[in-house]
Parts: sequence; C-alpha cells; structure tokens
Amino acid sequence: MSYNRTQIVRARSEHLDILKTWFPDRERAYEWCGPGLRFPFTHETFVEDIHWQGMPSYSLLSENEELIGFGQYYEKAGRCHLARLVISQSYRFRGFGYRFIYRLMEIGMEDLGVNACSLFVIRSNAKALKCYRALKFEKTDYPPGHSYYNDIDFMVRKNKKREITDSGKAKK
Repeated sequence: MSYNRTQIVRARSEHLDILKTWFPDRERAYEWCGPGLRFPFTHETFVEDIHWQGMPSYSLLSENEELIGFGQYYEKAGRCHLARLVISQSYRFRGFGYRFIYRLMEIGMEDLGVNACSLFVIRSNAKALKCYRALKFEKTDYPPGHSYYNDIDFMVRKNKKREITDSGKAKK
C-alpha cells in the first residue's frame, strides 16, 4: 500500500480501542507516551492520560479505514508540540511515519499560527530518533519550567518548506 492511498482524519473514539492494543506492556507504553501514561491502563485512564478531550488528535487511515498511525499536537513554548506519535508495527519502515508526521506538523503549525515544531522522545527509541532526525529535528535544551527526565530528549525543528517524494523522503 502506498501513502497516497491513506487519509489523515480527526481521530475518533473507535480508534482508541485499536490504539490501546499497540501497547501491551509497560515498556512499549513508556516508549510511546513517557511517564504520563499510567500502566496498566483502563479505558478511562488511557483517555485521561492522553488528554483526549483537550488536544487535537489525528489518525492516519488506510483506504480500508484501518488505523495506521496516531498523533497529537498542542502549543508549547511558541511551537507546535507533537505528542504521542505512533505508526502500527505492520506499516513501519515504509515512509508512513515520516509522511504522517510531516503532514501533522503542517496541520498543527497552521492551526496554531506558529512556524516551528517540537517533541519529546525516549532516548533509547532509535527508530523514532531516526525518523525525527530525517525530518530535521535537532536535540536542544528543555523548555523553561519543564520537568527534566534523563532518558528523554527534547527536539525542535524550524519550518522549512521541503518537497517530499512519493517514497516519503525529503528531496535535498
């Protein structure tokens, strides 16, 4: 399946039931959401911990409405801060994450009226780090007043218009 056959939509509550199954253990839940997700979680704690009611949430769906990815954003320190980004295991390493995050950045920056993005990432999550670096995110100091975690990096990307090829890679 190609990315061109997918759609990005506002996440719906039925997507949460699928999303929860992607985190069957504490390690994967922490890698995705950091210390903010209680585990084991119930439906109620999951919805509360991901700030479902108060944060724009988007899903990447296949042409058959299969959930491929999920992500959220909000304003932090004058940037579009991306949160809880994930791509289904069966769709990884095919450019879906890169293209989904790039589009979510565009949506969030336009919505918030900002021109830069940020995110937190668990330092041991090599796959996510590779994707974020390909998107030109760079590690920087934590924003003022934010709690520090020694296993989590804060990354920032300033908006630069770039074309994306059909393979999901940025043109140089």
